[in-house]
Amino acid sequence: MAGSLLFLGACFISLGSFAEAQDVDSWRIPFASGEEARRLGDITGYALKMSAAAELIPQSHPSRPLVQYHAARAAALDGRQSDAVNWLRAVWDEGLQSLMISFAQEDHAFANITGAESFRSLIGLVGEMELTTRWLGGDVHLINGVGSNVLVKVSTGGVLMVDTGYGPALPALRCAINELGGGPIRAIIITHPHEDHMGSAADLGGEADLYAHIGTADAMMEPYFFMEGLSIPPKPASAIPDMPIDEGVSIEFGGETIRILPTVAHSSGDISVYFTESRVAHLGDTFLPSNPMMYPGTVDPDAFLERLEKFLDGMHPETVVVPGHEGVTGLKAVREQIRVTREAIAFVSDAISSGMSIEETARAGQDRFPFQWTTFFYQVLMQLEL
Repeated sequence: MAGSLLFLGACFISLGSFAEAQDVDSWRIPFASGEEARRLGDITGYALKMSAAAELIPQSHPSRPLVQYHAARAAALDGRQSDAVNWLRAVWDEGLQSLMISFAQEDHAFANITGAESFRSLIGLVGEMELTTRWLGGDVHLINGVGSNVLVKVSTGGVLMVDTGYGPALPALRCAINELGGGPIRAIIITHPHEDHMGSAADLGGEADLYAHIGTADAMMEPYFFMEGLSIPPKPASAIPDMPIDEGVSIEFGGETIRILPTVAHSSGDISVYFTESRVAHLGDTFLPSNPMMYPGTVDPDAFLERLEKFLDGMHPETVVVPGHEGVTGLKAVREQIRVTREAIAFVSDAISSGMSIEETARAGQDRFPFQWTTFFYQVLMQLEL
């Protein structure tokens, strides 16, 4: 979701009525002003506006860590070391995307404070983090705390992973896997090409078979853009998937059939994964319980929904569904989101056809749909018309 965080910061807001959404969304004004100040070279203005945005954004908002990180880097550029470290500390303490602070080690904005004891102590926490694990079914477990939901299947022949989380979490991730029974990591399935899902691929690729969508393989050969002035170099050859996927496949691992299906919607390379005997599915960031199902990677919303629905049809009714982030759920919740998504798309499409603005569409739909759904699909459908 790290790459998605940039988009989340631009498009998504919390659930509620139009009036509530406007209040919840008040952080966007200083955030946009801060971005403009940065572009104009007004570092003090950048720092003041980003600090204001970070104060205003709701605590549970998925873009909160990104806004706080902006506040930290702006403060660092403005020479306010204490404020910079405090904002990074907030990112770490609140736990939504704690490992985002590791980017500060490579971010030129923090160059003047990387030697400070307070900064080094904070970054040092990354190596001391403790993860949580949860059994989901069969020999499949969920690991939390690495930046995204990671699945591990531990068998006598080794370990299969779905996603890897951020790279700096790898030592803690290995410890968690060892506590589950350990063994060599034999296979990794990457749900999509965002750093919070594939960050350890460079370190693990030499010891495991890598499965990913062909779009992910292509993306890994390009720099990963995090924000203005900060990007991650392309992955080394060892991290490029040697099992690129452009259609549905099944693999056998540890006595279990694992189905993999392309479900491009959130990025250029999404796949969904189903452990048939364990009855566990990982849908990556194409499904987040608190947000719409589709992102700009989707060029055909109807085709995506139909493809995902057919994938769900082949699952056991009591399948445990793991989203890319947030808590696990079941098939009922995913199907309900598909239903509401279709209704929201139809509603917004009619609104656009009748000449309604995005604000008028949000007001008209506030009693039927969460605010961010109507505004999001309005933007998606308008892009598809261009």
